[in-house]
Amino acid sequence: MVPITRNRFMNPDATHLLAMTKIFLDTNIFLGIYYAEVDPGAIFGDIGQLKAHLLLPEFVYEEFVRNRDRILETFARSVHGADIEALPSSFLVAGTAEYAVLQQMGEEYSRCVRIIGDRIESMVADPETDPVYAAFGGLLNDPEVITLSRTESHVMRAHRRKLLGNPPKSERKTTIGDEVIWEMLLELLEGLDEDLILVTQDNTYRNHITYLREEYRERTGKTLFVEDSISGSLYRMGLEPSEALLRYEEKEEG
Repeated sequence: MVPITRNRFMNPDATHLLAMTKIFLDTNIFLGIYYAEVDPGAIFGDIGQLKAHLLLPEFVYEEFVRNRDRILETFARSVHGADIEALPSSFLVAGTAEYAVLQQMGEEYSRCVRIIGDRIESMVADPETDPVYAAFGGLLNDPEVITLSRTESHVMRAHRRKLLGNPPKSERKTTIGDEVIWEMLLELLEGLDEDLILVTQDNTYRNHITYLREEYRERTGKTLFVEDSISGSLYRMGLEPSEALLRYEEKEEG
């Protein structure tokens, strides 16, 4: 198990760690890395450029852990179900010497598929073998990253926000995770002269951007920016994304 020190979650009073701009990466950004065709370590390397500005609420960790098992199990099922496309059974195919070679290749293919599927399944029970979880844990335990703990006050305010119909909200959700996170971010940044870059692929925020920007400006006196990619936040901070990250995000958009 990756050693994630949950007691590092703290109440938002670490003003000495704050810089002029803070960045929040939504859970869907981290979960999306499971689908990357590039090394996850390269993507987390780009995220590492932002770590002195990152805010990581404990709810993001909880949501990440809840969903990683489902993603890995889906991957394992799809791998186990993969097979070489069946060839016609005609003697024109089966009677050739090359067909025997293909049969041997198929047996090796099936063996490798079983190994890959089993390996992915084992990551559910043993997160230490999951490279995305391991990198996420390293980020979570990095002393430069500000981690935030949830309080009952956050939950109560989020519940009230939900009842009033105020964003961030999703009509399809009965949970208040987005509302809780937003209350945590507002409480931390209120009066601290900090802009906020919110990186998410969730329309919960983008569909209510006018309201959220006005509320953020009213509460903090500063500006809220919303990006849908890690590279977007890097550019906004004057940093260069890696080629691996750009390939991943280009593939994701496609």
